[in-house]
Amino acid sequence: MKNIFLLLIVLSVFLFSCNVDKNGFETHESGLKYKIVFTENGAKPNIGDVLILRLSYETESGKELFNSTDTDRKYLRKLEPPKHTGGSIEDGLALMSVGDSTIFKINAESFLKSSESFSNLPAGVKSQDLIIIKVKLLEVLKHEQFDSHLSEKYHQSEEVELEILETYLKNANINVEPTESGMYFIEQHKGSNIKVEPGNTVSVHYTVKFIDGLVLETTYNRAPIKFTFGDNQMIEAWNEGIGMMNEGGQAMLICPSKLAYGEKGTNDIPPYSTLIFEIEIISVQK
Repeated sequence: MKNIFLLLIVLSVFLFSCNVDKNGFETHESGLKYKIVFTENGAKPNIGDVLILRLSYETESGKELFNSTDTDRKYLRKLEPPKHTGGSIEDGLALMSVGDSTIFKINAESFLKSSESFSNLPAGVKSQDLIIIKVKLLEVLKHEQFDSHLSEKYHQSEEVELEILETYLKNANINVEPTESGMYFIEQHKGSNIKVEPGNTVSVHYTVKFIDGLVLETTYNRAPIKFTFGDNQMIEAWNEGIGMMNEGGQAMLICPSKLAYGEKGTNDIPPYSTLIFEIEIISVQK
């Protein structure tokens, strides 16, 4: 009996060690590679909660692609269901508790395009590369706390909004000049020679974020939207930006609030909120 007991202990240690690589990364049942750096066993988030994070990610060679500390605003991210299979950042965040610090390894194509809504991979990053993501979960906001957070001073004047926008452009190394209206148009893919013109029926995929990175909405998990371009159905920034695009084109629109929802905002968007749209023109019909 004693020998059997010892054998079971040895076997369990062996099975555990098989699930941990030489760098200390464990494999979650989803396929996610993760390593817990520090844990406090705090409150765990639920789907739909808004998380305040310190988050950065880089290539395996150490080239940093994003760091939330580059802005003086808190980095917010809603905990959503997994955006892709094989182990996602959403799987990882659901494992964490408040106070935890964790490192994840995720496929570049899956993470950047599905979870981060990149239209194209950054220069030098290949689809099968791994992205190293470092996360500290600082706080979990419930709905009423989130509403209070969004009422902080940076949503109280256009002057403060533009200061935040200037900092964002500097940190993101965006050097394009704004259009006459104040919108920043960053073309990522030109597409075909079929230009969007007034009266066309346009099919569009998009993701919209606050300037601090919190995703408000995306159509990539459902059908694209269709509308008649030029009949003032959309915000001013869309009327201008989409009019600069072609079928198959992809672009980022950085839209000050005066071109979006202004000093009043909406139920979901606070006053003086700069919005960032990632737009892809799926089809243009005459």
